[in-house]
Amino acid sequence: MSFNKLSLSNKSRSVIRFSSIVLALIFMLLPLLACDSGEPSTTRRDADYGSYGKELAETLADDYPRRIPGSDQEAEAAQYIFDQLTLLGYSPEIQTFTFFKGSRSQKSQNVIARVSGSGFSYSPQFEQDRSEEAPDKVDDRVLIIGAHYDTPDFTLEADEDGKIPRNTADGIHNNASGVAAVMTAAKQMLQEKPGYNIQFVFFGAGSNQQEGAQAFLDSLSDNELERIDAMVNIGPIYAGDKIYAHAGQNSVRTGSEKSYEMRRKLYQVTDIFFDYVLNTQNNYAVFTNQTDYYMPYTPSGASVEQAGLYREWTVIESDHTPFDRAGIPIVFMESGDYNVDKSDLGKENTSPRFAPSKGMISGTLFDESDYLEEFFRTVEKDSDIDLAAREEQDSNKTETTGSGTQEVEEKTDEDRLTKRINNTAFILVQLTRRGPIDYVFDN
Repeated sequence: MSFNKLSLSNKSRSVIRFSSIVLALIFMLLPLLACDSGEPSTTRRDADYGSYGKELAETLADDYPRRIPGSDQEAEAAQYIFDQLTLLGYSPEIQTFTFFKGSRSQKSQNVIARVSGSGFSYSPQFEQDRSEEAPDKVDDRVLIIGAHYDTPDFTLEADEDGKIPRNTADGIHNNASGVAAVMTAAKQMLQEKPGYNIQFVFFGAGSNQQEGAQAFLDSLSDNELERIDAMVNIGPIYAGDKIYAHAGQNSVRTGSEKSYEMRRKLYQVTDIFFDYVLNTQNNYAVFTNQTDYYMPYTPSGASVEQAGLYREWTVIESDHTPFDRAGIPIVFMESGDYNVDKSDLGKENTSPRFAPSKGMISGTLFDESDYLEEFFRTVEKDSDIDLAAREEQDSNKTETTGSGTQEVEEKTDEDRLTKRINNTAFILVQLTRRGPIDYVFDN
């Protein structure tokens, strides 16, 4: 009898062990079964930073619409940015400076925040390039990321009936959008540590000959200047036709020669765009200026004006300009359209809707939140119709580009402002992890 009881006990234990194995296998297979069930994937999309940036840009535009240099609203906007950085966990500082507007002295301020990076380790791509003199680690290099928060001052012209339109511009494009991209990157870098030591600078009086950028540059010591690897300036990125990235004029040598070292950060921006397939995944593209117009420019240190190829750099002056003139490598990101005839060169948007301002948005009546939101909602609706027609004609959903075959861009639920802010911020975050030549990010 005891033998039978013992046999029954062993059988029970065998059944239990078998059941446990089956259950374990079921739990392991559940995720795979879910993937085959036809339900949508929950994979997190690159640059999925939510609505933080858009909300910040809209608050800046709504609460401080006339942030002209030296005004009370500009000072209040600076305090708002200061407070937001504090809420994120930074210890920001306000750098005050004076500037002249005409013959009148006025005050403005930069808002500065810093985050330390983990540095970069020496790892040359080719062993024959290894140098015994190169330091094993570089952890003192600085990347400056900036955007001006003020709005251009402008005077509205009377219409055909002699009436002056109501001034409703709030600077959502220039440059609340750029500020929001930098703030979003600053928020993200508290979670994704950069390699560089980052200095975020929100410039005041940027639309007044880059007074804030010049004041910040003048405040740096020789030692601080030597540690700057590059300066990245985010200009208006909302309403222009395309997003462009430019190197500085100081990267262009005599004739068509270009300095790789001065353009390295620009090339890293385009590498990030392709590496993360942002056009396919997020319907966000970054262009470099590839027009072939010859424009006059004076290279840094040159005594005479030379004819230079208008390629991958811009004659637009913004907060990068003082750094460019000082010989510091720069990247300038902004939106516009360079793929136009010479007569249209310089337009931010080629839509007939912006014809009254000759295609310009910055510093015009069209730099206004409600107008731009409605305009681009219509644009997105039209593009949805075009995309549906294209998908019906192309069952394979592929298109051939100069970089190979890619899937047709996926449509996202993000509006244009959110998409541009978040993807630009994503590029900034990744750029801070791509270091000097022959050095790799210390993860």
